[in-house]
Amino acid sequence: MKKLIIILTLLVGIIGCSKSSENKSFEKKIDDKQTVYNISENNVQNQNSNKNYETSLKKRIEDIQKEVQPGLDSGVTAEMNNAVSKQEELLEAEMKKVYGLLEAKLSDSEKARLKKEQEDWKKEVEKNAEEATKEAEGGTISGVMGGNTWVSKMEERALELAKRYDQLNNK
Repeated sequence: MKKLIIILTLLVGIIGCSKSSENKSFEKKIDDKQTVYNISENNVQNQNSNKNYETSLKKRIEDIQKEVQPGLDSGVTAEMNNAVSKQEELLEAEMKKVYGLLEAKLSDSEKARLKKEQEDWKKEVEKNAEEATKEAEGGTISGVMGGNTWVSKMEERALELAKRYDQLNNK
């Protein structure tokens, strides 16, 4: 019964977080992936003069969510695990990019603080993900639950770093 409640809660959360999207061609998805992987500070600044990095990151996060949503909605644990893994991979790449951009703007002492902060953040997320997987009592859905914890925390952290990066650029 407990497993059923966990699964239902997870599915309700996934469905609630999903947004309806228009069908995109395969070529468009390739372009979206390339945008995720090929973003640079110059590209961000040239996208639109009234946009900031945080805004462009939010858009890329939405695109990642749209890309993996069919797997999350499938109800098949293996497909859900694959979708969460892909989402983790893409979000980690985004977080690393903004971390690098932010780090390039900081003094050595600020870089050291940022590094320590990032290490502390990672430890906390690992702890939270471990707790989430324990809730599934070792079931096949445990990977999805732990992965969802990582995904939500990576989104939050990437957006937090993007906001800090924008604040430094707007000074």
